Formats: sequence, C-alpha cells, structure tokens
Amino acid sequence: MNELTSAWDGLSKHLIASFYEVDRNGKRLDPDVTVKAPLTESNLEIALNWQSPFENRANIESSTLQQLVQSGAIQPLLQKADNTLGTKLSALAADVEGRTSVTKLNSTQVFVGEQPAKFNVTALFRAWKDPQSEVHDPFDQLMKWALPIELAKDGLILSRLATDGLSSSAPFPSKSPTLIAVRYKDATYWPLVIEHIIKDTNAPIDKNGMFVSLAVPMALTTLTALDRQDWANFTSKSG
Repeated sequence: MNELTSAWDGLSKHLIASFYEVDRNGKRLDPDVTVKAPLTESNLEIALNWQSPFENRANIESSTLQQLVQSGAIQPLLQKADNTLGTKLSALAADVEGRTSVTKLNSTQVFVGEQPAKFNVTALFRAWKDPQSEVHDPFDQLMKWALPIELAKDGLILSRLATDGLSSSAPFPSKSPTLIAVRYKDATYWPLVIEHIIKDTNAPIDKNGMFVSLAVPMALTTLTALDRQDWANFTSKSG
C-alpha cells in the first residue's frame, strides 16, 4: 500500500486520520493509495432545520397595539377615553394585561429539513527527511481528489456530437471530483467530497523551495443529509 504521509513515530494511530477514495456505497476503489495525517483541528457539524410554522399567523403580539394592551402601557389612554366617552375599555384591557397568545400548540416546532453534514478538518504534514514524499505528495493527492477528474474543453453539445457521435454521455462530457472516506478515531465518514481546501503558500520551505511543513484546512461534506442508519454506518468498525 502506498501511504502518503509524514513520519509520525510515537504518535497514537488513533490520532492520525486516513483519507482514501471510495464509491457511493463506501467501497474502497484504490486500495493502494492512502493519505494519512494528524488533524490539528476537526469537528463534525450537522445542521437540523426546525421551524414554528404557526408563529407568524397565530401570534397576536405582532401588533403594536396589542403589545401595548398586554403590557398595560395603554391603560392611561383608555382611562381617558372612558372618562370622556363613558366606555369601559380600560376594564376590558385590564383583563388582557399580562396575558399572551403563545401556546404550546402555536409554538410547536416541526422538522422541515437537514443540510448535508460538514466535517471541518486541518491536516498537518511536515518533513523530517524528504519534503517531496512527506509534504508535497500527500497534499497533491488531496488536491487531486478535490478537483474534477476532467473538464471538457468544448462546451457545445453539437460539436461533441460531431466528433464523438451520439452517446448517453454526450450531454455530460466532464468528470466530477472523486468521493473519499475519512477514518479518524472512532468512526469512518463516507462518502465525502472535498468542498473546500486551502494551500498555505506562506508555509516554511527549505533551501530548495520545498515545503517542510503544511497545515491544510479542508471542508468535507456528505452527499446527502444523514439519518440514523448513516450514523450507524459511520460508527461501525467495518469502515
């Protein structure tokens, strides 16, 4: 197996993340290429969207006048109206003071959606002997996985049909980036795409201009929103 990594002798294997290519079902595609690196930062973010759909329609406190009634601030004005017109508005308003239209029913939240999970990490590479194999090669592999496999030069379907003939792939001439898995500590996360990757061009170099240390921030995302079975797949030991 070709492991692209720096020398991390003495560091627990549980603190070193493994990156490798997989298909949509998590099956490893290239068993010979693995990028390994400790993560100086890592967190898994799952955003669940809950809303109160009845709030705007049922909450009478959206009215400024009704807010004044509830707070009791309108009482002096209503008292003057009662004295002038002989009404009993202040008494009616007093019954409402301190009360609210919010109930358990109209404040109930409902689940309306979920975004794909985000796995934010910073992989660290540093050279002890060979900057090429310990820093440049593993970073280059991560960048290859992040970028599209191939982008067609010709965007016109008619031109492609003239050269390649009629085929099901004619409308889709380019090849999207690969899917990867990340094995780290207690879980294996898959399939993921590298949505964001940074190369710190100000990182330290040696006398030959080769990077000797490189911290690589990445945002990895799942293809879809997750359910309980997906989480069970992550945390199973079969990954």
